[in-house]
Order: sequence, then C-alpha cells, then structure tokens
Amino acid sequence: MARGDYNRLNKYSTTLRLDIGDTTAPNNVATFNNLTVVQAQCVTRGLASDLNALYLVEITDGRGILYNDWFKFPLTSFYNIRVPGYPQTFYLESMNDYPFPSLADKSKTTWTWTTMLKNIWDKMGTFLGAWPGLPFAPAGTPEGFWFPGVPAWTALNDVLEYLGMAVACDLTKVNPFTIVSTGEADIAFTVLQTRYTTNLEDDLEWIDVGAGRVPKIIEVLFRRRNSVYGTEETVAYRNDEMAKQWVKDPFFIIPVTAPATFANAVGTHYIWSDFTIRTDDSSNPLDDDIKVANTIALERVNQYFDKIYSRTSGSMSQTYAGALPFATGSQVDGVCWYQDYSYQERQGWKTKIVRGPQPPFSEVYRE
Repeated sequence: MARGDYNRLNKYSTTLRLDIGDTTAPNNVATFNNLTVVQAQCVTRGLASDLNALYLVEITDGRGILYNDWFKFPLTSFYNIRVPGYPQTFYLESMNDYPFPSLADKSKTTWTWTTMLKNIWDKMGTFLGAWPGLPFAPAGTPEGFWFPGVPAWTALNDVLEYLGMAVACDLTKVNPFTIVSTGEADIAFTVLQTRYTTNLEDDLEWIDVGAGRVPKIIEVLFRRRNSVYGTEETVAYRNDEMAKQWVKDPFFIIPVTAPATFANAVGTHYIWSDFTIRTDDSSNPLDDDIKVANTIALERVNQYFDKIYSRTSGSMSQTYAGALPFATGSQVDGVCWYQDYSYQERQGWKTKIVRGPQPPFSEVYRE
C-alpha cells in the first residue's frame, strides 16, 4: 500500500475491511470485516515518508488484539473454589452473583460451565462481540478454576479445549466469532467443499491411526474431597488408622476405553478432571459422586478424541485455487490465503485449509 493511502487509514479503527482475490473472476473474492492495523513496514528504496513509498501493512482481527504480547487483558477471576476447612462449600467470593442478598441465596449461585465461560467472554466483548452460547451443555459443575493474572483469551481457550470446544471465526459475517464442538458435522463447510471441488489442487492425506498416534485407554483422574473432615486428620501412622490418611488414595481413577475407531490401539493416557469425589471417613468414595464421575469421564474422553482426531474425520490439508470463503469451524482448524507464483500454470491466489494437530502453518510457530 502506498504511504499516502496508508496515511488516510484510521490506525485505531477495529472495523476496517479487506477484499482479496481476482475481481475479474466470479466467486473469487473474499471480503473480511472488523480488521485493525498492527503496523506497516516500508519495502521500497528512498524516503519512507514519500507518499508513493510502498508499505507492507500488517492487520489483525479481535483475536490478534487479545493475544497481543503488549497487552493481554489479565483476569482476576476465580470460579467455584472449595473452602479447605469446609469442603462442602465454596468460597463466597468465588460464586456467581456475589455478594448475595442473603446467605440463603448462595446455594443458587454456583457458576455453571455456561455462566463461567460467558463471564470470561464478556470481559473481551468489545473485540469478540456478543456471547454466542455453547454448542452443548457439558456434564457436571465446574470447580477449582482461578485465573489470577491470566490473559482472558488464554483462560477462555484453556477451558474450551478442556471441554472439546473451540472459538471459530468467519470474518465475512457480521458476528464472526462463535463457539463450536470440535469434530461435529458442519453442513456449510461440506457445501463449500462440494462447490469448489474443481478448484482443489492439492489434497494431502495421511493415515494417522497407529499405535504411536492414539492410546487405547484413557484414565480419568478425580481428586479426593473428604466429606467428613475439611483437612486431613493428624493421626498416628498405624495400620488401623491408615484409612484416614489421604496419602493412601488422594484421587479416584475411572478407566475409559477409546472409541471403536481405535479399538486395536495400545497404550494409556490420563486426563485430570476438575470434578472432586467425596469420600467417607473410611476413604470410600460416595456412590452418588461415582455416578456423576462416570458420566463426566466418558464425556471428557470423547472430547479428547474429538481434539486429536476430530471424531472420525482425521487430519486434512487441502489447497484450492482462488481466494475462497472458507472459515474455521468444527471441521476446519486453520485457513490461509496467499499468492503463489512458484509454477507458471498455477499462479495466483490460493486458499489452504487444515484440520488436525499437525502444524498447520510453520509461520505461527516460534523457536
């Protein structure tokens, strides 16, 4: 962009628009909204202040602002934190809608997955827009989440990843940011793939279901919560008293077999759950909590495989001719638009889409 044109931009606007593609070809232009300028670098010889000097302009969207190294919107929030001395209750300040009109209301104000994530999202609402809601209601009640001095964007994505979800972005829409369940069906994406089949130039496929890729068993670990005593009793180290020593069994394990797709896999992985299981004064876990834990364990394991294998979709890397309107979502983890002049017969705009934990674009990784 010429320096003169760059000078006319509002450098602090978050509503800039960019059109890329070949305007002479139908269906070959992608329009991106709600962009902002990061910086500009002179790439021509001569005076940088020359109005005709060419500048390479770096732009970003709301996510880039939130993940900016220079400011990351730190949280001071914590959600449903157990009181050590009274393990059946939470710190009042860690509950939703605190302070309460009366103590009788405190049992009705526990944070849910939806209200907790919405609370984090809304702190970044200026850049992400209105809360989009969750694609499904996760099992159980979150507890033990605290983020002192943690970037809001980092906290949001950490919790979503734990639940098998992700923030999806389509900058061609008025409300570009949504939350999706990783690996679920996406009709809009299937329609785009079908529409642009003739534009597909590279379809890099790899088989990634080996013993070195996925485990057969996932052990879900739940921390112990004593239902009788808030803290571990100080008792003599004798066999008849050993049942009251937490070191004997500080957590409860529920093993879950991988989905049928990976029936022949080997190996074991583990996942820590935020849910705590109460134990009686003989260190026996309570039946009601075991039932809840089994539901949560199955959900977390399915979400784990949604993440590493996108349910049954597997990894993907496709390159299409043209600047096409693909977007991230439940079936696409990354989209890149670029110009390629490596081969004369394939010059012009390209759109690359990727899915899976393979490194999508080497440029986003740092040593």
